[in-house]
Amino acid sequence: MFAGQNMFFENLQRYNEQIALIDASSATSISYQQLAVKVDEFVETLNADKNTTGKELVFIESRNSITSVICYLACLKANKTVYLLENLTEHMTVALINLYHPHILINAAGDIQRHSNRYYPLHRDLMLLLSTSGSTGTPKFVKLSAMNIQSNAESIAEYLQLTASDIALAHLKLHYSYGLSILHSHLQVGACIVFTDYSVKDDGFWHDLQRYSATSFAGVPYTFETLLKTRFDFQHYPSLRYVTQAGGKLEPHLVKQYALQAMANGVDFIVMYGQTEAAPRISYLPPELASQFPGTIGHAIPHGELFIVDNQGETILTHDEPGELAYRGANVMMGYAEQLADLAKNETPSVLLTGDIACRTEHDLFYIVGRTKRFVKLFGLRINLDDVQSFVKTYHPHSAVTGSDSGIIVALEMHTDTGCTNSSAHDMTCDKLAIQEMLGALSASYALPRDSFEITILESIPLLASGKYDLNMIANQVERPTAQYFITRALAKMADILELNEKEWDSIMQLFSATLGLDEVDPNACLDSLNSDSLSFVYLSTELEQCLGDALPVHWQQCSVTELNTIYNRVRLYD
Repeated sequence: MFAGQNMFFENLQRYNEQIALIDASSATSISYQQLAVKVDEFVETLNADKNTTGKELVFIESRNSITSVICYLACLKANKTVYLLENLTEHMTVALINLYHPHILINAAGDIQRHSNRYYPLHRDLMLLLSTSGSTGTPKFVKLSAMNIQSNAESIAEYLQLTASDIALAHLKLHYSYGLSILHSHLQVGACIVFTDYSVKDDGFWHDLQRYSATSFAGVPYTFETLLKTRFDFQHYPSLRYVTQAGGKLEPHLVKQYALQAMANGVDFIVMYGQTEAAPRISYLPPELASQFPGTIGHAIPHGELFIVDNQGETILTHDEPGELAYRGANVMMGYAEQLADLAKNETPSVLLTGDIACRTEHDLFYIVGRTKRFVKLFGLRINLDDVQSFVKTYHPHSAVTGSDSGIIVALEMHTDTGCTNSSAHDMTCDKLAIQEMLGALSASYALPRDSFEITILESIPLLASGKYDLNMIANQVERPTAQYFITRALAKMADILELNEKEWDSIMQLFSATLGLDEVDPNACLDSLNSDSLSFVYLSTELEQCLGDALPVHWQQCSVTELNTIYNRVRLYD
């Protein structure tokens, strides 16, 4: 295990003429021997006009390119503290530059700019800063040491059984911890990384995979949800040895589907779990267990320890009893930085509390049941948004759920070619019916009025650079109904109740349809099966009393729409 020597960025020449990096867009490559020379040359340039004493902070505008990797490895070898970001000129990055006063700025072309001569202490072990969420611009950094990233690179290489013959097709961004860990672990063993500009949605991605005989690719949940729309099949890519999934929860039925298909073609489908705070990998699910235990995150990575604690920090040993998932290992961060002074501190926690609520199975595998911060409270009920999201994905895989105590937002990704027929008009009707069915099921399952759920249709769900759903952007794009909206709605219904808006209904079917907002109502359905909210119930009660008078059954809400309509026709006939 890690002993502070032979780090992945040192002694690169030991792999000689083995190809280290390939840029698929330009079809250029560089061997480990050549990479070692380029890194050493860049180290000399970095140190040529050093105007500060002590350790230096460097901001690197990174791309998935050979140039960015050279700049990054040179900074590590020169004992700099590095922050990887996407764009040096973006306004949030400029704010970070003003806050942290980096000594050096390096752009995507590899040009060095001396930015600050200001002296401030940087902890001697601090090597890497990463944003916590996969998005750049936040002033809160995860602080990682050489030991953190090296130990994790070694653990990943061990459980993935990486060798110098492996070739990873890399499309995840380097400033995202998942993408960066692929680089680290492959350099550790002398393997090859192929950078592609394409995503799995593009034919170019699969062309690059075949062209370079890639043995692996990595994806987040959105990656594999997207592949559902294609005719992806492992048998078309015989060079693949394994595929990894991390960056969030992939629904169990999809894990099982991909695991079985992969297994049938001699490919390992490996589900992984991690956090940037752990550099980033924490656990993995052995591929031979994936189809049998698709809802779990497996067990701890080599040389790490996973366990569950209660609110008092005591370890929970009982199977299937929920508590906070905790991790212990050499890859746990040095703490967070939110201001310049934090960069001088080592605040490594003795235990990393993940913020995930989890349980342990009798087979010593772990599974996530929710996030400590992914709960909302509606009508006195505590609702797990992760649970709602899993529920929604059974109806619509390309979806995301967020919300607050004012309501739950369900974002559905729909394209013009989505639907049940070839007719766009029919498609729209199909989608509306499916959404209404899902709304009814949500209302029934969580004992909430339909108004608690705000459905928004998006051409494309916004993503963070990490490939995770950008829940903040989704929430900002959706205008939740205000309290005034609900008051106005209630008053409008009360106006109907008081006969201020008198209306003659052609049928009870029309009344139900208008009240519940449904394009179609099942004639055999009763109100109890249609999941109405309380205001709708009051309104229907009053309207039915006007329509049916003394003929209204005492338990009318248990009568079918057809039964009520028969009574209505009889009453109108005699009137």
